Amino acid sequence: MAALTAAPLLLAGSALGQGLGNSPYSRIGLGDFTGNLGGVRQLAMGGTGQAAPNTGNINELNPALLVYTPRTMFEAGFNGQYKNVRNATDSYRVGSGTLGYLAFAVPINKRWAAAVGLKPYSSIDYETNSTQAINGDPYGLAYKQYQGKGGLSEAYFAHGIHVLRDLNIGGSASFLFGTLDQSTGTAIQTSTVTATQLVVRREQLRYADFVLRAGIHYRHKIGKTLNVNVGGTHTFQTNTKVSRSQTLEQRDANGALLVGTTIQSLLSDAGHTYIPSLTQGGISVDNGRNFSINVDGGMQ
Repeated sequence: MAALTAAPLLLAGSALGQGLGNSPYSRIGLGDFTGNLGGVRQLAMGGTGQAAPNTGNINELNPALLVYTPRTMFEAGFNGQYKNVRNATDSYRVGSGTLGYLAFAVPINKRWAAAVGLKPYSSIDYETNSTQAINGDPYGLAYKQYQGKGGLSEAYFAHGIHVLRDLNIGGSASFLFGTLDQSTGTAIQTSTVTATQLVVRREQLRYADFVLRAGIHYRHKIGKTLNVNVGGTHTFQTNTKVSRSQTLEQRDANGALLVGTTIQSLLSDAGHTYIPSLTQGGISVDNGRNFSINVDGGMQ
């Protein structure tokens, strides 16, 4: 069995969710990278919150902050977008919506809380069509169609523990899974032949592995009303297991498999995709009631 190795390029994407309309650059690597952006409160603060404790929402951005969960809580996030995609010669508008994330947290005791949830990790969603001349035939054209669908999701189980007066630690284990389905179709038209079918090379990549994340948070009171917080997380690198299959198909102009043809298997193997570690950190100042100032950063 041949080894499959790759170092994926994760493209930063602001859309938290999968299948949010045509995103041409999602064809690279694992697609548009959602990242560790947290829930609705953290997204409302621009994705910050590594060091921002609160008791009103679930903060799984940093699992150490789960200790501030005062009661059993459930959250669900939904996302929508509307955008204009264009190049030098053409443009069109596309919009859609999708489930953003699910999170459920419960306090186990005064010093320990846990959470489970499901959130997107990356997504691909694109369709690009092009034409080009055929060398040696001034009347011939080659039609190319590039399509991609799918994405990776992260199901996690996280814990936060209060260990000292001002110090909290946490960690999470996630199961990363999903399928990326990409295809390239080609049709040839000449002065004597009309392009009525596509020869499609299709590749499916199926991912399944575990991802580990550790978190820490320190909170200290300054003055009568202010608190300063420092926090961070480290997502460990992983060689994610992936299986790959490639097929060759013949489709008609509507995308259906041509009658009388079969799907030809070209390749079936397995290997690993290297996902680098991600370190994030932040600092915040709050009064414990109605304001919080945050600065976060990360490196991968």
